Amino acid sequence: MLISDIGQVYAFGKDSFGDSEYGIEGSRTTTTPQLVESLKGIFAVQAVIGNFFTAVLSREGRVYTFSWGSDAILGHQTDLHDQEPHLLKGDLENVPVVQIAAGYCYLLALSCQPSGM
Repeated sequence: MLISDIGQVYAFGKDSFGDSEYGIEGSRTTTTPQLVESLKGIFAVQAVIGNFFTAVLSREGRVYTFSWGSDAILGHQTDLHDQEPHLLKGDLENVPVVQIAAGYCYLLALSCQPSGM
């Protein structure tokens, strides 16, 4: 994942679970960065990759997740084959996030409360 200086998200590499995030049907490996069309209207400031998912943080502090979403574990209630980025739902939906990190099976989000810690 790459983010341009104007907040556009690009993806490339090997995709074992589907190709909709690259916008290229039928290709399993993409060596040239491809614009993630479904995030075109969002100004991204950070992208992280976990083992089976990707998360993108917008400058407004919203988190979007996508890729393999077995059992609705990506924080949004969509079909497991839905590989489009979706806004994280639940407790963090209305909390401004300032940084994200991902690991094998987790996503961490650092939030910022206007009133302090």
